[in-house]
Amino acid sequence: MAGLVVVTGATGFVGAAILRHLAHQGWRIRILTRRMPQDALMPDHPIEVVLGDMGDRASLEQLVRGADAIVHCAGLTKALTPIEFFDVNEGGTVRLLEAAQKAAPQARLVHISSLAAREPGLSPYAASKRAGEDKLPALAGARDWVALRPPAVYGPGDVALLPLFKAAKLGLLAYPASPGSRASTLHVADLASAVATLLSTEVWSERVIELDDEHPNGHDWAEINHALGECFGNRLWAVRLPRPWMTGIAGAVTVVSRLSGTPQILSLDKISELYHPDWASSGVRLSTLLPWRPTFALREGFADTLKWYRAEALL
Repeated sequence: MAGLVVVTGATGFVGAAILRHLAHQGWRIRILTRRMPQDALMPDHPIEVVLGDMGDRASLEQLVRGADAIVHCAGLTKALTPIEFFDVNEGGTVRLLEAAQKAAPQARLVHISSLAAREPGLSPYAASKRAGEDKLPALAGARDWVALRPPAVYGPGDVALLPLFKAAKLGLLAYPASPGSRASTLHVADLASAVATLLSTEVWSERVIELDDEHPNGHDWAEINHALGECFGNRLWAVRLPRPWMTGIAGAVTVVSRLSGTPQILSLDKISELYHPDWASSGVRLSTLLPWRPTFALREGFADTLKWYRAEALL
């Protein structure tokens, strides 16, 4: 066995993929959840479950006690107010680190951040992710830690991209009209393998690492259009959405979200992120530091995601 690893956010899209990968590698696993998670339990690999949430300090101490490693995936990607983003993405990180100081001072920490943390001025989400990162140097103590900044993560289990695939099935692709914009992507299985590779490495020489599928300078919308079209065997009609149009759509979604009390990914706060021209990962490549390489290029990754959507009767 590789030791005891704690995973927060284990019932989410990214956390569940990391959980499965670490289980396959033989790690003992402990997770935090509000209720018993049937989907996360694996009959061939026992998982310890601590009931609680990121606001419960006692549960967090119980969660990390005796851990060899902590993978912090828990976070909000959508919320009704900025305060909610900061309470979870910054405050949850602080509470976890404080619990780890008491109950697991030597446990190594992999903090799953976001490429959005590079541009904290764009949105409350981006600012909250950067705020969580900024707490690491002071609160991590003597432990070894690293913050991973993945770009747009997709793959089996991701329902956020389902509307994009539904539109592609109809032969359409609507995208932000931001001239020259490029964005990196990463299949969730490659993110999970990156985390596992880090945990199997004795020394981490970098503190903040931006990940991607290692396609040079990310992808433009023409490349994304082509990759999606190939998956469906047709050519997509691309529709460029000017910022005022998208702002109007986001405004309507925001009103409905607030009235219903149900947050959505698309909101007025998200517009600056959507039209930011540079979401291409940069800096040190993980593949130059560790024996890790992404296995999914965009076309193959989209095909794998489409296969899952169809298997789940979502598309």
